[in-house]
Amino acid sequence: MLHTDTYVLENTKNINLNYQVIQSWRMVTTTKYGRCYRFFESDAWKNKYNMDAYVEEDYQPDYTDEEASDCNIEIVPHGEAKFKHTFHVAKTFFPFIIGSKNGVRKRIEIETKTTIQVPKQDGDIVIIGSDRRGIFSARHRIELLIEVSRKKLNYTHFLNIPLNKEEIITNFNLFKKDVIQKFGGVARGIDELLFQKPHKLHLSLVMLTLLDEEERKQAVKTFMDCKQHIIDPFIEKYGPITVNLKGIECMNDDPSSVKIIYAAVKTKNDALQTLSDDIVDYFAEMGFVTEKKNHVKLHATFMNTRYRNEVNKPDKNTEKTFDATQLLNEYKDTSFGTMILNEIHLSQLKSASSNDYYQATAKIKLDEKKISVTNVVAYPV
Repeated sequence: MLHTDTYVLENTKNINLNYQVIQSWRMVTTTKYGRCYRFFESDAWKNKYNMDAYVEEDYQPDYTDEEASDCNIEIVPHGEAKFKHTFHVAKTFFPFIIGSKNGVRKRIEIETKTTIQVPKQDGDIVIIGSDRRGIFSARHRIELLIEVSRKKLNYTHFLNIPLNKEEIITNFNLFKKDVIQKFGGVARGIDELLFQKPHKLHLSLVMLTLLDEEERKQAVKTFMDCKQHIIDPFIEKYGPITVNLKGIECMNDDPSSVKIIYAAVKTKNDALQTLSDDIVDYFAEMGFVTEKKNHVKLHATFMNTRYRNEVNKPDKNTEKTFDATQLLNEYKDTSFGTMILNEIHLSQLKSASSNDYYQATAKIKLDEKKISVTNVVAYPV
């Protein structure tokens, strides 16, 4: 028999979710903090983002006292014979922690011999138990639950390098004009709605999901720490990084049916590639990256079918791809400009600032003469 409940999250800045919970399980295995967890993941919690619920199997990790003592969480005395641990969780995850008919929370409470308090609105999660090991186990089960759930949420922010320099914008506009004149109405699917907005040209480093003010603050702090431990030493060792955009490429092997055309990125000794990988690795180590790849795919998107779909809702007659065969040959050696890397941003997706670039939550500025990183400038969100 199927049991269904509906949860609605309101007043969430970044995302509104409608969850439907259906008991239909499948086995999932994942690893966190060096331990293997097994749990049942539901085909439920379905919403428009195709999200799955987290429901645990009858399995409790066997943490040793030594492992528990190594955990960097604060557990304080509570009453005469109990302990308490308090930590922040974005309220987007509260329905996952509670579960259908309070099932997930009760299961964790029973198997870890703890009590888990979840606020009705914003606030901290509180775990109370008679021993530290139980609290430690409950905390990590909740963290695993959040880790699995976060992967199903939409991205809200991204680390990026702005390319909105005069030379690059001018050459991009010339490219756009030339493509439309030569191939618009000639090559399948090509029209002006495919093109990126000139002032939003950028290189993406990694996508992030930051769901509330606390998570954004932690991301900004990580950005500042990354400046100190990764970016500063790299620039000091290798000096200025010159970025050159030359030629265009597509994301797939069939040039007659593509969704994205981008400008290729050239730097001496792959310096930008190395720095980008190091930055993303740092954010991954801090727990901000849900999907880690071996290397950052450095590219400046010029044309994307998604841009057209954002303007005109696609229907059965809308071209899902376009033919870039002639474009790739025509502009394979075209130079779109050169710039010195002087800024790295943590920006909000689907936003715009006063200069029409993405609104920055934080940015690192590099002096073009000294190439020294200044303090991170944080912006309200």
